[in-house]
Amino acid sequence: MATLLVLTVFLPFVGSLVLFLQPKLEKKTARMTALITALVTLAFSLILTAVFKPDVTTPQFAAGAPGGPYGWNWLSGAKIQFALGLDGLSVWLFALTAVLQITAIFASWESITERPAHHYAFLLALETGLLGLFASLDVVVFYIFFEFTLIPLFFLIGIWGGPERRKASIYFFLYTLAGSLLTLLGVIALVAIHYQHSAGHVLTFSIPELTHGLANLKWPGWHSATSLTSPQVFIFLLLFAGFAIKVPMFPFHTWLPLAHVESPTAGSIILAGVLLKVGGYGLLRFNMSMTPLGAVYLFQFLVTLAVIGVIYGALTALAQTDVKKLVAYSSVSHMGFIVLGLFAMNPTGIDGAVIQMVNHGLTTGALFACVGVLYERYHTREMSELGGLWNRLPLLAFFLILSSLGSAAVPGLNGFVGEFPILAGMFAKNRTAAVLAATGMVLGAYYLLWMVQRVLFGPLREPHQHGDHAHAEVRPVGWHEIAGLTPLMVLIVLIGVLPAPFLARINPVIEPIAARLESSVPTTGGTPAPEVTHMNPAPAAVVARQGSR
Repeated sequence: MATLLVLTVFLPFVGSLVLFLQPKLEKKTARMTALITALVTLAFSLILTAVFKPDVTTPQFAAGAPGGPYGWNWLSGAKIQFALGLDGLSVWLFALTAVLQITAIFASWESITERPAHHYAFLLALETGLLGLFASLDVVVFYIFFEFTLIPLFFLIGIWGGPERRKASIYFFLYTLAGSLLTLLGVIALVAIHYQHSAGHVLTFSIPELTHGLANLKWPGWHSATSLTSPQVFIFLLLFAGFAIKVPMFPFHTWLPLAHVESPTAGSIILAGVLLKVGGYGLLRFNMSMTPLGAVYLFQFLVTLAVIGVIYGALTALAQTDVKKLVAYSSVSHMGFIVLGLFAMNPTGIDGAVIQMVNHGLTTGALFACVGVLYERYHTREMSELGGLWNRLPLLAFFLILSSLGSAAVPGLNGFVGEFPILAGMFAKNRTAAVLAATGMVLGAYYLLWMVQRVLFGPLREPHQHGDHAHAEVRPVGWHEIAGLTPLMVLIVLIGVLPAPFLARINPVIEPIAARLESSVPTTGGTPAPEVTHMNPAPAAVVARQGSR
């Protein structure tokens, strides 16, 4: 299975190279090449997900013997391995990437006419970057994939985006690159501290080994947090700089709306559906797992930013008249929810945050795809120019309503499965934050249903074309649009009705992380004690879980 995992990660890149080497391919040939590559990649990812063992906490499908090296020596002198594997934190995000790639390709089916081979080549290259990032078991390999994802999206926005595409692509690239360089410093600091203070001075870049080794470090200074200069707190902030921009957390979100609005539909689907999850995944994989005392010490600050993001994103979405801008700002609000769940620091909240990353990818990816369907037909996204489209495009109305209800966390759909545990977990930790964040759910339902009501119901409103002649005929939803959106609709309902199989793969990995966080948080009335935090190396719950390593 290790070979299958490597093949799954790099198959899209092979397809990308084929398209790059044939830049003058016709649109039909280019899109079929991309689709076949993405479908095979999806099939491989589903096989890996199906055989994934829910009760195993160590990485699966990794090369090497259990308890030994996780991959192949790459830079042996520096102890860097090319190591890939999946665990409960990454398996669903890995599968989500493969699913949304299909939607992105179908969303480009008719709209991309300029340099189609290059467009699909960049999409496939971006898929390899994201798959490799979620599967990485070495911090250097993770960082390479982390930075690589910037390149294809930069070109997707800059070449096939809207009128301000060049500004949006440069803004996106520079903003995220600046934060990721600070994250790199944090990663280097973790490796250096582990080397200096571990028994035998072990130099390792392995993510599982670093996580376990740092938890059991014998250096007393590592297990206390008394100020911003304490090792775990300072490194937490370095790591946080890059991941908070990726999420994006308030006030690091300013690059997102412009990037979304100017992106082609496929770029928006991957950006909102997967790339934003890299931030949440990084916070959990590195910040919460390797520097938990930083999260504990900065709890009030982090939760305040998350709550502001939830409410600010919802209010700003409510003020939009452009449907795509509304969905873009809704991402700021929903990603604030995810961060809030992570910083609840208990199994309930973290479970909700991880499954909500998947849920948000499905619902927001579907919403951007629906906006793309509208824009292709009417060349506008202004709600004032649209209305009563239920009768014109009934299938689109169904897709838009279901994805909006899922995003609004209606019980029985996927959003509820994520947001309710997030609020329940945070309520146990900080009631004020949970109550304030709950207003974001109310506002979310309001702006989404308001958008649905304006676009789909009421008197028919269509933008005029060719003087006073309105659209006499509107192309119905095509087979490729149905094929791209239907899997997302199925998953929105399936996760809402039957969440247990999804959570069963997440829980075993979350529990030791939450146990370590909770062991370092003396609580009074449900609120973490501020100021000084101490933590014993390797709490019992963590040792029990990590023993199999």
